[in-house]
Amino acid sequence: MSNTEFVLEMKNVVKMFPGVKALDGVNLQVRPGKVHVICGENGAGKSTLMKVINGTYVADEGEMYYKGEKIGAHTVTDTLNMGIAMIYQELNPVLEMTIAENVWLGREPRKGAFVDYAKMYKDTQDLLDRLEIPYNAHQKMYELSIAGHQLVEITKAISCNASVIIMDEPSSAIGDEEIAVLFKQIFSLREQGVAILYITHKMDEIFKIADEITIIRDGQWIETGPASDYNPDKLVARMVGREITNVFPKDTTVPIGDVIFEVKDLTQAKEDGGRFRNISFQLRAGEILGFAGLVGAGRSEVMRAIFGLDPISSGSIYLNGKEIRNKNTRDAINNGIAMVNEDRRQYGLVLGRSIHHNVSLVNLNKYTKGLIDDKAITSDVEEMRKLLQIKIANEDVEAGTLSGGNQQKVVLAKWLVGDVQVMILDEPTRGIDVGAKSEIHKLMTKFARQGMGIIMISSELPEVLGMSDRVVVMQEGIIQGVLDRSEATQESIMKLATKGVAK
Repeated sequence: MSNTEFVLEMKNVVKMFPGVKALDGVNLQVRPGKVHVICGENGAGKSTLMKVINGTYVADEGEMYYKGEKIGAHTVTDTLNMGIAMIYQELNPVLEMTIAENVWLGREPRKGAFVDYAKMYKDTQDLLDRLEIPYNAHQKMYELSIAGHQLVEITKAISCNASVIIMDEPSSAIGDEEIAVLFKQIFSLREQGVAILYITHKMDEIFKIADEITIIRDGQWIETGPASDYNPDKLVARMVGREITNVFPKDTTVPIGDVIFEVKDLTQAKEDGGRFRNISFQLRAGEILGFAGLVGAGRSEVMRAIFGLDPISSGSIYLNGKEIRNKNTRDAINNGIAMVNEDRRQYGLVLGRSIHHNVSLVNLNKYTKGLIDDKAITSDVEEMRKLLQIKIANEDVEAGTLSGGNQQKVVLAKWLVGDVQVMILDEPTRGIDVGAKSEIHKLMTKFARQGMGIIMISSELPEVLGMSDRVVVMQEGIIQGVLDRSEATQESIMKLATKGVAK
């Protein structure tokens, strides 16, 4: 028997993958009515531990206890029926189904032998309204953004009336307004005695909601303690085994050169999606140009159109003073423009292919001289592995087997080995731990110093303020203002981001 003061307990859990010991004797004790944050770098084993708990993975060694009783081999369905729900870091909604169908998938309410659709849609709408999520239960999932998909997953977990809810990076793709809704529900669930297991890399979140903290490093349990025993510096040092002295290493001495990239009056007509209009901005060599705004402001849509992913109805794009037309992504790449998309699984990687193949795919011109130069690819992959601290056994590992943060690093790697003049980074550190963030920010500064122009979209205002030379603020598809580094503050950005649309 386990200690009954814990709703969930894990003892000496071991999980092996080919070439990697992902979990090495991890212990976890979770109390009811507490928010228990799991901290650690990417690849530390946090998500793996959560997937062992919920039955996605089977532990090689160790024991699990739920409400004092030992639990043997179990599936995801078993844990859901017990009262353990999980919101995954990487979402896989059924896009052609409605919100209600996704929320109740596999456990639809029934009237006799048939699905009770009336009850399903009513219950879903009641949940959405209670959670203050402004969606209709009949909406199809493909109509929603990534943030919308995340909110539906939160709705699904809460619908289970679970005793334990696991949230793996639930705020990574949503904005401040949605995060406020999420936290409100977390506090409400805590009051009801529900235990929340929460994974996040956002320091401000940890100290807003955590009651207890468990730190995992390199697959091993380091320590557990009350959140009041920690401050950000101590927590980071325990997570990474070293002190991170400068998460935002913006070097203000980097020389800003001439305009290398310019967008004039870019507009997407209603028939093409109508997500933005009259977008104009300039980017200089060596400049990091931040794009800020609330979720739905149109920042990602503008960048997708520039990169040739979505149509542009009118407007012009100039590179080094010459007008260019990116009819597709190949045109953009050939013009020296790269884009790290916020959705790495759908647009950034071929998950079933190796790291070697992923890095080489967009750089075949560089590696092909009659035959593909595999040695050059291997050399570049190894250089990027060391530079970005990608945790892989070797370059033949499939991208889909990596943790979220390591996948993001591979996406960065494939572009950084190419010949890039303009780098578009859409949420470049989403789901990445503080140590890796620092390394990526250092790389951004390094490439800016070499004359690259960098456009960075981020929903984290500290990142925008810490790394940008100028900040473009968008709201509902238009640019509300551009702030120099000296005048950009959280208050000045939010004032523009929430400003009424100009007539």
